[in-house]
Amino acid sequence: MYKILLADDERIILDGMAGIIEWESLGASLIGKAQNGHEAYEKIVHKQPHIVITDVKMPGMDGLELIKKVSAVSPSVQFIVLSGFGEFEYAKEAMKYGVKHYLLKPCNEQQIISSLEEIIAELKRQDVHKKKTAHLKHELDHIRSFAADQYLEGLIAGVAQLSPPPSLAGKKIRLLILKGEQSIDAAAREALGSALTAVCSSGEWTVLAVEENAAEKVAEVFATRKMAISQAGELRHAGQLFRDTAEASGDLHGSAVISKMIRLIADELGNPNLSLKWAAKDMLFMNPDYLGKLFKQETGEKFSQYVTRVRLEHAMKQMKMRRDASVSEIAEEIGFGDNPKYFSLVFKKYTGLTPSEFRRKQGGASAG
Repeated sequence: MYKILLADDERIILDGMAGIIEWESLGASLIGKAQNGHEAYEKIVHKQPHIVITDVKMPGMDGLELIKKVSAVSPSVQFIVLSGFGEFEYAKEAMKYGVKHYLLKPCNEQQIISSLEEIIAELKRQDVHKKKTAHLKHELDHIRSFAADQYLEGLIAGVAQLSPPPSLAGKKIRLLILKGEQSIDAAAREALGSALTAVCSSGEWTVLAVEENAAEKVAEVFATRKMAISQAGELRHAGQLFRDTAEASGDLHGSAVISKMIRLIADELGNPNLSLKWAAKDMLFMNPDYLGKLFKQETGEKFSQYVTRVRLEHAMKQMKMRRDASVSEIAEEIGFGDNPKYFSLVFKKYTGLTPSEFRRKQGGASAG
């Protein structure tokens, strides 16, 4: 409903307009009446009408002064001006302030309704345009946000990037690295506002890229979480900022990530594609070099050495337990694909025995 205010110093005209026009059928509501310009101005400021129907000549502040004063504080208010014969100069002045509807007294009900219909139709078009614009802005913001998050995730994972989204090029940020997965939903994004540039999350940590000067303020929101804050730098260097900060805060995620890697190795033991690069980029979304260094620090073994050891120990157990299983079957089960010869070479290097010799020593079946 569009809100309408009437202003006229003649009570009979004021009450007549108020009673004769069916406001609701126009999609409008009458929110007030005023008998002079000062009273009208106060009600306009307080009640924020969409349309004001005003007489030109009123005591204290005339209609023209009212239009000037309202235009300065609420330029969107639309006016319909009523005037007597011979007051055309007023009309010309009112038009300078965007007034398009000027009715000569005595005017009838239909003239006023026609002017109202025109203005309301225009207001509706403006509202539709505003809604479309707001929706489009929301969609663009969502796309920008998604692109920024994907870009940050790629940098943290060490995946090669062509270039940042245009709006983020050269942007100075700091990283907040939170232990564990932290939900950054739409409400949280809105609360953080423009301070939040991008966010990416995995089971082990959440990384927020925030505007350089807002890092401490944003950190207060997550004060109860285990967290590290990086030095300032450009967003395109977020991968290095992340690694430097994580290394300086080894307790932030080290053991948890390695535990996840060990579980992953156990689950993917039969996967021929199991490698440090695959685990880092496709499963853990980390930089392979950094992850390999972290794994060696935590376990004392290189990733490849650990995988080979676990695979061969598993193979030896299977050879002891499943005497009817062939070497080829066991080799395939532990990720050597259809290459039992290579498995035999690796097995001998590790145990000093070929699979056949190992089985004979155990008293098992032939190698097959």
